Amino acid sequence: MKKIIVVVLLYAFAVAPALADNTGKLYIAGDLGSATYSNISPFPNPGVVRFAFGYHFSPNLAAEVGYSVFVDSTISGPGGSATVSASAFQVAAIGSLPLNPQFDLIGKLGFSSNSAEGGGLASGITTSNSSVLFGVGAQYHMNSQFSLRAQYDDYGDFESGASPMKATSFSLGLIYNF
Repeated sequence: MKKIIVVVLLYAFAVAPALADNTGKLYIAGDLGSATYSNISPFPNPGVVRFAFGYHFSPNLAAEVGYSVFVDSTISGPGGSATVSASAFQVAAIGSLPLNPQFDLIGKLGFSSNSAEGGGLASGITTSNSSVLFGVGAQYHMNSQFSLRAQYDDYGDFESGASPMKATSFSLGLIYNF
């Protein structure tokens, strides 16, 4: 199902008329959000902070390099505590479908280099894995320099194996176009 959505979004971005033109502009972005871990029960879901730099190649296509840091997730029990720390470095193509001059739908497809490590009772546990990054969202252009965005990102697997740790996030952020 994800593959079908990605193909439809990429096709829509390629044929959509350009309503807002940021061609040739660099941008920086910062996002705050909530992440969800899967396959590492009973660790609670953490927050996530993401910083990104990008370049608009056309009104409908940008490239972005980002780094996400997941807030430490800790569990405590009678024998002590255990903590999971995770981060992800991303490189992605960002497609934009302008609905009007102020509002765009966005799609993200790229690569994520994920890593996680354990502390406390989980010390010595270190994992890393490369995975496909997928995201969707929307952004609102407040003016020619500032935009607000909301997005959902799927970082993929943080390790290989039969039941790997995975992470997704929902975030809100601010973009500044130079």
